[in-house]
Amino acid sequence: MAAQPLPLAAQRITINASGEPDSPGLVMSNIDTLAFYNGSPNTVSIHFICANGPVFNDITGLAPNHTSTAQSPKKNQITTDYEINSQGLYSVEVAGNPNVGAPLLIEVEQSTPGEDEVAIPINGWIQFDLDVEYDIEWTPASVFPSGKYGPGLTPAWRAATGNADLVATYTVTPETNVPGHGTVHINS
Repeated sequence: MAAQPLPLAAQRITINASGEPDSPGLVMSNIDTLAFYNGSPNTVSIHFICANGPVFNDITGLAPNHTSTAQSPKKNQITTDYEINSQGLYSVEVAGNPNVGAPLLIEVEQSTPGEDEVAIPINGWIQFDLDVEYDIEWTPASVFPSGKYGPGLTPAWRAATGNADLVATYTVTPETNVPGHGTVHINS
């Protein structure tokens, strides 16, 4: 379920009684603001994870039945992940132009992704920053393009239409044949 718009172009993510967001995979405009409402019975902290961030400031000690201070994104055309009390992995995409990629950056160095698991919204974007040339393979194969890429930034890739609530895994193999791997959660 998408977050309900609030007055003044604000977006609010409600944390439910189980400590999870009611609207994972939020897509918002770069002129919107973002706030979290804590509907759980426990105090929560929200930690944002972004290789090329920060996009939002972390939120600590949000009491039950309280709303955080609204934040404007610090960057545009970008996706950031977040976790609540070190649990789950959810995403927020900030897109001033929805027709242009707003990727979540995955850095890979020495066959090791910066984060083992990442999350993007439905139809979300990813992009790799590779230290050397890698062969990238996806399972399932239809989610993102496989092939040889790097060094440097790959093209920004959008999750193929119809991949809602899908988990895709990838393997990065350099010429040394010491592979690394990771996971992308779509609609999280």
